[in-house]
Amino acid sequence: MPDAALLNVQPRARRDVYEVLAKLPDGMRVKDLVYEVEIPEAELREALRKLDAFGLAQRTKGAWTAIPLS
Repeated sequence: MPDAALLNVQPRARRDVYEVLAKLPDGMRVKDLVYEVEIPEAELREALRKLDAFGLAQRTKGAWTAIPLS
């Protein structure tokens, strides 16, 4: 399980994306998430891939969700 320290070392844009996802237990698709965060879609997709790589987010059936912090 990821912890808060791992999230804190992420760039601000990734932390913002994570915080939005953490408020949505059912997750959100990129096309909807782009309206919730103030970054271009390409950067959003990259942020989601990085969060996934660090174990902070995951994609299930097209929707991204945040992994709860320990």
